[in-house]
Amino acid sequence: MEAANETSAPARTQGSSPASESNGDLLLPCKERFAVAGSVWLIASNAPEIVSAAGKTFESVNDTTLPVALTMSCYVDPELRAKQPWPQPHFRGLDHLVYAGYGSGGSMIIDLQRRRVIGMFSPAMARDSNYWRCVLLPILLGITSASIGVSALHCACVVRNGQGLILGGASGAGKSSLALALSLTGFAYLSDDWTYFSRAGSAAHAWGLPTPVKLLPDAVRYFPQLAGATLSSSLNGELAYEVDPVAEFDVDRALFCQPRWVVFVDRTESAGATFTRISSEDAFVRFASQLERLPECLADMRIPQLQTIRTLVDQECWVLRHGLTPALAADKLSKFCGA
Repeated sequence: MEAANETSAPARTQGSSPASESNGDLLLPCKERFAVAGSVWLIASNAPEIVSAAGKTFESVNDTTLPVALTMSCYVDPELRAKQPWPQPHFRGLDHLVYAGYGSGGSMIIDLQRRRVIGMFSPAMARDSNYWRCVLLPILLGITSASIGVSALHCACVVRNGQGLILGGASGAGKSSLALALSLTGFAYLSDDWTYFSRAGSAAHAWGLPTPVKLLPDAVRYFPQLAGATLSSSLNGELAYEVDPVAEFDVDRALFCQPRWVVFVDRTESAGATFTRISSEDAFVRFASQLERLPECLADMRIPQLQTIRTLVDQECWVLRHGLTPALAADKLSKFCGA
């Protein structure tokens, strides 16, 4: 896959040896390599449903010469009888180790130093493809991002002609509704909440996942398509609509782009809209402050993340201050980007 060749984050990691891969073949016979935010993951399981769910989330990689950045071993225990609904995930960390618990349905031990994940799951959780695609795998990417050379940033992204418009800003600034409104004007939707960035030489690359768009309850005022949707509690506890933007709004989806515009959104009481240029250093500080704290033993992993953010903001960066509806703000931004 061309994108995986261009983004060289995996080259900084130690690949798993053929011997270690073959030792688990009998217990975990289903295995496949995937491109994940510019890195390569090897996912192995005794349940083909888990590998299939990964294939609906990431793109397969056939080039076995590419080094593996993360190895994931998922064992399904037929004795575990847990069934839906699944509880809220919980996490505990100790230095380079992270425990991720998903109730009685499964758990993971994540070794950030060795870039290895070991998990055990019930058959019912293994079969829940939507849970893997929307919860388990995105959470795992967020937890392991520093160890695989990826910067996970709280921002939205839409794409036009392969070029990305990055929408930063504080929580509640309206990034999700603005990203959706822009997608309805001809941009392709990439992400509305978390965007993953890698670096290849002098270029930053942005990656998304095929996850739902999350919209707060007031979004129904601007998007009548939500009238029949149901509010539910999201992972952070917020009450929100979580819907597939392609199925519900008939927009195009992109999973990769090269960022071209960086705009931070700031809601105001004014009905107008103004664009103010900010320095790359200001933009860098805004993004760098979002990175998860790392334990001291993993401090060196911060360096590639900061280099990626430097590359991302090495262009014109702006703040959009507005009090407009998502549709009107999207129109302003579309014209700002030259549409």
